[in-house]
Amino acid sequence: MPWTIDDVLNDSLLTVEDRHDEMGSFAVRIGALQTLVFIELGRFQTSEMTKFKVSHAIHPPTQIGPYQTSIPFGTYWAYALHLAVDGLTSYYRQAVDAGHAPSENWLVKN
Repeated sequence: MPWTIDDVLNDSLLTVEDRHDEMGSFAVRIGALQTLVFIELGRFQTSEMTKFKVSHAIHPPTQIGPYQTSIPFGTYWAYALHLAVDGLTSYYRQAVDAGHAPSENWLVKN
C-alpha cells in the first residue's frame, strides 16, 4: 500500500506543529524533544521524483555520527516525506529502546 501524507504524520513519535501539504512544508517535534524540525519537499524539474530537506539530523548515543541520508529523495511526495521522517524516528526509537533518555542535543542543525 502506498504511503499517504496522513499515514506518515500519524507516527506516534511525531507532534505536527504546522503543515502545508501542497507546499511540501512540515514542522514537527520528535518524541519528547522540543526542538522544532522542518521538512521541505520539492519536485525535481526533470522527473516526478520528490526531494526532501530536513533542518536537523539526529545523533543519538547509539550512532557514531549524525544520520545523513545518502538518498534525499523518493519516488513520490508522501514516500519522500516518509523517508525524511523515518530517518529521524527510527534512530530515536533505537536509542530509547537501548535505554537512553531523549536529549535535545540529539538533534544537530543541518
